[in-house]
Amino acid sequence: MHLKVWRWALVYFFGMSSAFQPLSEVAPEALFEYLGRAGNSAELVRWKYFDERFNRGRERGYVWVNNNKIGGFIGLIPFQVAFADHTVDAAWSCDWSVQDSTGRGTGILLIREAMRKYPLLTQLGGNHATQRIISRMAAITVNDAGMVFHLPLRIGAILRLARRRYPGFPVDALPVINRWPLRWPHRPKEQPRVIIEPGVSEVLVDMLVPTRHGAIYSRYDLGYLRWQLTDCPFVAAETFYVPGPVGPRAAALVWRQVNSPEFWRMAIWLGMAAAAEMDAVLTKVISHVFEQKGFLLSIVVSRMETDLIGLLRKRHFLAAPRRRPLHIISAQKTGDPVPELWPLSYLDTDFAYRF
Repeated sequence: MHLKVWRWALVYFFGMSSAFQPLSEVAPEALFEYLGRAGNSAELVRWKYFDERFNRGRERGYVWVNNNKIGGFIGLIPFQVAFADHTVDAAWSCDWSVQDSTGRGTGILLIREAMRKYPLLTQLGGNHATQRIISRMAAITVNDAGMVFHLPLRIGAILRLARRRYPGFPVDALPVINRWPLRWPHRPKEQPRVIIEPGVSEVLVDMLVPTRHGAIYSRYDLGYLRWQLTDCPFVAAETFYVPGPVGPRAAALVWRQVNSPEFWRMAIWLGMAAAAEMDAVLTKVISHVFEQKGFLLSIVVSRMETDLIGLLRKRHFLAAPRRRPLHIISAQKTGDPVPELWPLSYLDTDFAYRF
């Protein structure tokens, strides 16, 4: 008998009120209440887990119900991992937690439930407790996989960081000081033309398969990007690209919080032999963020993207000291090593809206 059937049989015959359920069988209000305890609004949870245009019948999470109340949860963001000759269904894990103190070991069981649906579970970052558990289950863990680069444009970027460390000392209280430039954007005389379009442009379809990638890489579609950045009610995005004869030569998605022009993020796509075009896109993005009164522009990249890292350093982006670990859990125990997934970006897992 299937394990899930056994669980429900125990509930029926012995009166146990503890069970695992897919999120598709759970009332949205129950998840609103559970994630609301951690400060998530119903609007955020509705977009994140109950957008049927993105879900398309795919399972978005699993819950542990104890005494008719959600006591634990793992959220899933479906995508595909591309190998050399095939693709595999996968999911980024997010919002993984157990709030019910009686649920010892439930977190691992939630992961096992998720792996019945997705052969690969991936995680980028996470707190120390999460990483400790995941690393024991993972087929591969790369502790320094994800690099975060920042470009400070105004003194407000530094003052906001100071306030996080010293909350009682409002060093960023004066707006005029926050807006003092740290550097003026580079303005070359001649560069390829860069086009800016609102939202996630259709032109990105031609660039979604990265020209530089590992033995495995994320296969995203336009629907994934639009769910992350256009459908999300908390961010505003734009597409920057240099047009070519058969599609963009280089492109970037750039976004910020809807109600704040201060902190910006981006993800970029670089065509073959298109360093000049990518430099032009970066120049335009930096100039645009500066003109919009932005404080800081940030990007996540894989440690394996050496050409891109070199370009970012050339444009004075600074690497954050702490890197983001990558974990991949595989349902198939073949004994073969699982390769490192790259490239990486803020579009992986649920980083895009988390400023």
